[in-house]
Amino acid sequence: MASSTGKKVLVVDDEDSIREIYRRELQSRGYSVVVAPDGEEGLLKAGEETPDIVLLDIMLPKMSGIDVLKALKENQLTKNIPVLLLTNLGEETIIKEGFELGADGYLLKVSYTPAQVVDEVSKFLSGETT
Repeated sequence: MASSTGKKVLVVDDEDSIREIYRRELQSRGYSVVVAPDGEEGLLKAGEETPDIVLLDIMLPKMSGIDVLKALKENQLTKNIPVLLLTNLGEETIIKEGFELGADGYLLKVSYTPAQVVDEVSKFLSGETT
């Protein structure tokens, strides 16, 4: 197993298989991983766990990813946590809204393998641009 990066990643996705794939891929690279199956729990865990970065799906039960992003950026404790939107929605209006609300990146699930997503997380956390 890779040595620990000391970095914590919060993965918010409503699909069990997706959460598990990203959890395993991130942990294999030394990240500590926290997962949430819906927007409400994702927001709660972001406040409790103070992750170094959030991978956030947009289509979520209970609270959409866009609403979670908005709430994260409005909260003093979580506003500086980088958020990468990870979704299958490639609509320009949604992408634009995400960036206007403070998203730091936007990754289409269909365009990235889990390993490539983790590469993007690593680049982002090391200060390289995505």
